Amino acid sequence: MGSDENRGTAAKARQVPPPQLPPGPLREFKEYLYRLYLDAGAPTLAGIAAAVGERDDLPGAPGKDTVARILRGDTLPGRDDAVSVAAVLAVRAGRPPEEAQEAVRARWAEASAHRPARPRTLRQWEPSALGVRPAPAADGSDRGTHTEYVERAHDRELCDQLRQAAGGGRRRSLLAVLAGAPGSGRTRAAFRAIEQVLPDWPLLNPARGPEELLALVAAGAVPARTVLWLDDLARYLDGGTGEDVATVLAALLDRAAPVVVIGTIRTDQLRRLTDRPGPAGDRHPRARALLNTWLTELDVPDSMAGHLPELAEKATRDPRLAAALRAAAADGRVLQHLTGGPVLVRRYEQGPGHFFTEIEHALISAAADARRIGHAGPLPPDLLAEAVGGYLPDTARVTADGWLIAAVEALCRPSDEHGHRGLAALAAVRETPGLGAADGYRVTDYLARHLRRRRGHLCPPATLWDAVAHHTRTTDDLDAVAAAARARRRYGHALHLYRRSADEGSRAARAAATALLAELGDRAGAERAAADDPRAWMLLATATEAAGDRAAAERAYAVAAEHGEPLAWATLVRLHEERQDPDGAEELASRALLLGHPQAWTALARLREHAADHEGAARAYQEAAWGGDAWAWTGLSRVHRNNGDLADAELTCLEAAVVGAVTTGADLVRCHWEAGDRAAAEAAAERAGQAGTAEGWTALARLREGAGDPAGAEAAHRRAAALGTALAWAQVARLRETAGDPAGADDAADRAARLGDAYAWSELARLREHAGDRTAADHAAGRAARAGDPEAWTALARLRESAGDRTGADLAATRAAAHGDPEGWAALSRIRERAGDREAAELAVREAVAAGGDGAWTALGRVREHQDPEAAARAYRHGTELGDADAWAALGRLHEQDGDRVGAQRAYGHAVDGGDCGAWEGLRRVARADGPPHHGPDRRPYGLTAAGAPADRADVLRPWQA
Repeated sequence: MGSDENRGTAAKARQVPPPQLPPGPLREFKEYLYRLYLDAGAPTLAGIAAAVGERDDLPGAPGKDTVARILRGDTLPGRDDAVSVAAVLAVRAGRPPEEAQEAVRARWAEASAHRPARPRTLRQWEPSALGVRPAPAADGSDRGTHTEYVERAHDRELCDQLRQAAGGGRRRSLLAVLAGAPGSGRTRAAFRAIEQVLPDWPLLNPARGPEELLALVAAGAVPARTVLWLDDLARYLDGGTGEDVATVLAALLDRAAPVVVIGTIRTDQLRRLTDRPGPAGDRHPRARALLNTWLTELDVPDSMAGHLPELAEKATRDPRLAAALRAAAADGRVLQHLTGGPVLVRRYEQGPGHFFTEIEHALISAAADARRIGHAGPLPPDLLAEAVGGYLPDTARVTADGWLIAAVEALCRPSDEHGHRGLAALAAVRETPGLGAADGYRVTDYLARHLRRRRGHLCPPATLWDAVAHHTRTTDDLDAVAAAARARRRYGHALHLYRRSADEGSRAARAAATALLAELGDRAGAERAAADDPRAWMLLATATEAAGDRAAAERAYAVAAEHGEPLAWATLVRLHEERQDPDGAEELASRALLLGHPQAWTALARLREHAADHEGAARAYQEAAWGGDAWAWTGLSRVHRNNGDLADAELTCLEAAVVGAVTTGADLVRCHWEAGDRAAAEAAAERAGQAGTAEGWTALARLREGAGDPAGAEAAHRRAAALGTALAWAQVARLRETAGDPAGADDAADRAARLGDAYAWSELARLREHAGDRTAADHAAGRAARAGDPEAWTALARLRESAGDRTGADLAATRAAAHGDPEGWAALSRIRERAGDREAAELAVREAVAAGGDGAWTALGRVREHQDPEAAARAYRHGTELGDADAWAALGRLHEQDGDRVGAQRAYGHAVDGGDCGAWEGLRRVARADGPPHHGPDRRPYGLTAAGAPADRADVLRPWQA
């Protein structure tokens, strides 16, 4: 147990409040985990995270913030992290960890599966309005048409998927996402597939962004047999309302009527949304659940190397293709040259005064920076006009009228000296099709990707932060940019942006501002920011309690309770119980009950249960149950069971079942099993199944397998699977494989995948690899990747490298990369570095980078650091060239260890400017040790100005002053 567990009442003071959610699978998932947490003695979050980190056999690696979200957040966390937390808690609670892990997997799968005038068809849309633009001519002429299309594997697969959706196949609705690098042809592939298969279906394009999409769904404006067009899917899922978008999309897809949602996304963005969250916390649990459940991923290669003969034939009829083929002879990246990406990069890198004027170059930089710090929507002209000043030299002057219109028109429709159109660096975006001025502008993808790497270590100037605050149209973009400012320690700009967003109605911004003001020590400002928002008051109360001021924290919890926050009542009950005031705790619980919050009694019951006050716990559970908390019956049943009173435990479970606590089916099964009545256990599972839940059958399957009855376990898993539980099919696949029936295993894994769970195929790949059947393992990994889990190939790459099969490892890593996962090659680079083969390690890391793994060099540097710091520094420098802020922080640490404080301060500064939260303390440390007095601790706590100077307290706090 970690040191956090030995802090007595201090640790208890930070007990996580119970989750408060409406009835449904997510609530059942959260409450199961929370009961497990309480049964484990309510260990500290840091202790749980540390315990998970000490276990190499667990799939997740959550930090303490992620653990907090798993236990009490209102969104679905990553499955691997939840399973890992459950295993640790079960061990501490004295329960079988395997049973807890399976229960969490089943509940997670269940929770993840649960969501005007007829629009124009694709034929009625202009391709450019959907993001599909003709390729410009290399010689300056303007053909105004698209090049001939070259069909590739992803095109055929997408058309097949669309036909299945149109025909009302088994899954019916479809979420198809084309993932690849900028300039790889994703958007045109989506357009062509809809044109071929669904040309007569209505097509909705919510170009204004997430808020328009939410409004469309809320209005019921997405009828059956509709295409929802989400070009740049990350814009919808990665912002402040991304979790709301994920929820409504899941509900939309879950309807019986077929709907097609088609989107495009960069591969690295998709991996960020689907990968297991890291120590910084889980920002996308609902988006991850949506994608894990529904995603059909189509990987779009950025090279046309396998289609050069066909392209050459078409190039005889189109000089644009001929020119692109000549330019791409070395790497096959014909589409990028066709759209002019590399040419635009070269022109930008020449600097102002060459191809781009000074003002045009500055506008490109400003637009790219805005996108880099989180502004996903089109950039309004007024925003660019205000921001651009910070990108011009002091000597620059703009005197002509209409300078902005002239500059953006030149960037959108550039012409050479002969008047021919060339390559566009900006794309004009019109939210409503038609003529007239553009609503905003966006940097072309290829150029934006380059500038994200090129400028990733630079903090944008103050003019951009201010322009976003003044002119951004959506709270999503305001909140995202505010978070970027906070990560870069530009607290003044963050608070300004949060204030604007809060004034526009963003409750998330109000809560974030409250937390930041509390962190900066401005309690009065934090209270003003919290206003009447109960969530904000809860954050303030929690921060105040963590700082040790329990009296002020209790006052803040009381305000939160007055404004309708149920968790606040439970916390107030805890505070009274901890200071040995049981009467006060019961009085508060009774008051909460009268206001419709019986969970306060449940919280009190759990506290008393852990204090071994069984009588008091039973009485509190009874109050909560009578007050309407169905889950209190399960707690009461547990108290009876722990006291050895199985008869009362069963009666209480039956009462819980009557009021809708579905997990009681599993409790009843266990009660009968422990009493030795196997027939009654099966009857309890049957009754739970008739009520629509697979919990009882899943519990019975686990018990039977533990008792050495795999056939009985499989039968129970099949009964659970018949109720729609994907994880049950995964367990059937495992048992069939273990029994020597690979065909049966494949059938079960396929059924699981059709329900949205690729885990079964991934598990079969590992089992078959361990058994030495490489062909069957490859087959299973390929099926897993097609079902949305390319990490199966990465797992095989690791296994084969460990077994000495370098050729097989390379093949597996290549296949992982082809499905958008660079981690296969990145993992091989680290393994080979540890084995002393540096040349092979560097070859592998370059493959990882080519597949989109911008952090691969930094990870390799960490492996080198203890043995060869100089080689580690070289790796970190490679990482900085890819825009990886983490590489700058690692380089700063090396400089600091070498006594190079100037180098350390520079590197840490770039890391902070790039948004690396962990570099801040390093920067403060080296600045205090070697800097002038104004770098001392008095000023630095208030962050930095945009230019990097220590910020003034009054300036930082001004946006929320009275």
